[in-house]
Amino acid sequence: MNLDPAPRVSKTVFLLIDAGLLVTAFIIAYLVKDPFAPLPFVLTVLCVALAGIIGLVPFLLDYAADSAEYVQAERAKVADHVQRLNAASESLARAAAQIKAVEEAVHKTAHAAENLPYRMQEKLAEFNQQLATSDDEEKERLTEELATLRQGESERLAAIADKIHKATGELAALEAATRKSLAAAQDSAVNKFESRLTAALTALDAKLATLTIPVAAVAARTSAPAPVEEKPPEPVAVTPSVVESVSVTESPAPAAVVEEPKPKKPRAPRKPKPEDTLAAMSEPMPGDLPAEISGEPAFSNSPADSASAPSEDSQAEAAATVEPSVSADGATRLLVTAYIGIGNKLYIRGDGPGLSWDKGVPMKFLSIGKWGWATDEATGPVACKLYKNDETAALSGEIFLEPGQHVEVTALF
Repeated sequence: MNLDPAPRVSKTVFLLIDAGLLVTAFIIAYLVKDPFAPLPFVLTVLCVALAGIIGLVPFLLDYAADSAEYVQAERAKVADHVQRLNAASESLARAAAQIKAVEEAVHKTAHAAENLPYRMQEKLAEFNQQLATSDDEEKERLTEELATLRQGESERLAAIADKIHKATGELAALEAATRKSLAAAQDSAVNKFESRLTAALTALDAKLATLTIPVAAVAARTSAPAPVEEKPPEPVAVTPSVVESVSVTESPAPAAVVEEPKPKKPRAPRKPKPEDTLAAMSEPMPGDLPAEISGEPAFSNSPADSASAPSEDSQAEAAATVEPSVSADGATRLLVTAYIGIGNKLYIRGDGPGLSWDKGVPMKFLSIGKWGWATDEATGPVACKLYKNDETAALSGEIFLEPGQHVEVTALF
């Protein structure tokens, strides 16, 4: 609770009174001939003392008012502290109640945790029992379904077997009837053909008997026999019915239909394999000379020959192949491609800036198999050589770098 400060007495009145008393004491001391006389001296001292006392009164009043305000402020602070202590005590009481509730909950949880294994065992037993029951029910259901399926399949197979048996009997009866009809047709066709053939022969004999031959011609033929040209026998007219009967008699079974083979699609030419190509290349041409005579090496397909073909000189020449180009920043730069294994380093020796032929300088590792060295102080051609771990020299030999060029080299060891 903040109260307004109490009203204070003005100091102006007291200062004016002090001034008046001091002026009075000064006048008394100045106008009196003997200022040290008892009466003037006492009046002067009395005025000065009164002025001092009256001058101290407002300060004493201010001090009292300040003391009262301080006491009031301290009382307010104490009251605030008391309120805070009360609130804190209430919070502590609530916290104690909450702690008690938590303690009870912890006790309950501990009790539940103690009983949890037994409950888990009970639940597991119930679950196992339910699982066993469900398995038994599933097995029974599957057994019933299997029995039903077997019964249905057996009935269906029995019906199919009956149908097959009936169809077999029908086919046998049909085959017997077909054979009987074919035999009857064959007999009737043969009888008809024989009767018609007999009638045709009888008519032919009658026609031959009616022919007259001159006797002279017969005598001449008998006295001087001449070569007689054999005439082909006259064709016998056979009616279509006879032909049909003959065809039925000779071929009672229907002819099988022969299907013409379908034309196959042309196959694409087979691509030559690498082995065939190498074999074809290795075969000598008709106009070529043997390898021993021509002096040229013979072509070989063996991996051993191809592996041993390149020599160390060719490797060194391949390793020394460089591709110089002008660097963008004007620095002299060397980029080396060398696969020297994990844990090994590539060093460079030479007569360029920062280089010497006695001790190598380690090159900067850029990436797997890539090493670099660069300088901005080269004023002339730089001769250098690569070393593995500053011990084994590269097969490429010395490398020459022009100032401001970017050179890429492949190093072999």
